[in-house]
Parts: sequence; structure tokens; C-alpha cells
Amino acid sequence: MHSSATVAPAAPAVTPGAALYPHLLAPLDLGFTTIKNRVLMGSMHTGLEDGRDLSRMAAYFRERAEGDVGLIVTGGFAPN
Repeated sequence: MHSSATVAPAAPAVTPGAALYPHLLAPLDLGFTTIKNRVLMGSMHTGLEDGRDLSRMAAYFRERAEGDVGLIVTGGFAPN
């Protein structure tokens, strides 16, 4: 038995929240610099700032900077 019904094409993937926050992933021009998007990672204590070996903390911030975080607030610590 053959079915003559046609299959509708799949709907395009929609990012959750895209309708609520249409500008979230758009660049933000601050005049003196442009941030790649409006995603901000707030300051938080991870325990990685304790001790002298800061390589794990550097990797933590590097992963977020290479990802989709537009602005990272580091709090009372300046990664250098």
C-alpha cells in the first residue's frame, strides 16, 4: 500500500528566546568599542583565583572569551 501523503519540510531551527530577545546576539556599538554581542558574564568566585598557579583560571576565561560571551566582568582580579 502506497501513501500519497506528502511530508512537509522540517521547520528551520529557532534559537530559544530569539523572539523574546532579538538583539541579544547582535553586536553592541559603545562608541569607543564594539562588543560582539550583548551576552555578559558577571563576576563570580570560582575558587580558581586561590593560590599561585593561575593557569586553570586563565583557561577558564579563555574558553568563555573564545565562545559567545561578549563581555566578561572579572571582579577584583585582573587577568594579565
